[in-house]
Amino acid sequence: MAVAIPSTVAVGTGLFMFNKFNDAHSSATIPVTAPQQVMEPVVAQIPSTIPVNTIAEPTGIIAEKSLEILATALDPLVQILVAISFPIASVIMVGGCFFFMLGNSERAWNTIMNAGLGYVLIQMSPLFLEILRTIGKAV
Repeated sequence: MAVAIPSTVAVGTGLFMFNKFNDAHSSATIPVTAPQQVMEPVVAQIPSTIPVNTIAEPTGIIAEKSLEILATALDPLVQILVAISFPIASVIMVGGCFFFMLGNSERAWNTIMNAGLGYVLIQMSPLFLEILRTIGKAV
């Protein structure tokens, strides 16, 4: 008797697993019908004291904060560009001087003047940005 129970359980489990993986769909289907419920739309009651079609007044707090955050985030970038503008302009001007040595004086003057103008505009860019910020606050 003690030998029969474990072997019966093992054979039964093996047959169950064999049938489980070979028959993906069970042959016994039970039809299920759910009762049909009719849902009616819910109508919201809006109090008459709240005006529905009014537009909120802009306070400008979000616009001011986002402008301040953007300006604060871009200030280090502008400062880095202003700091490296002199070395870059110097290299370009020296390159323009090589055009003099090669006999191309028109291109030399053009290169030197463009480098100088670019340097001056980059140095003045914080001033331009401050003017734009002031105009943005006024509008």
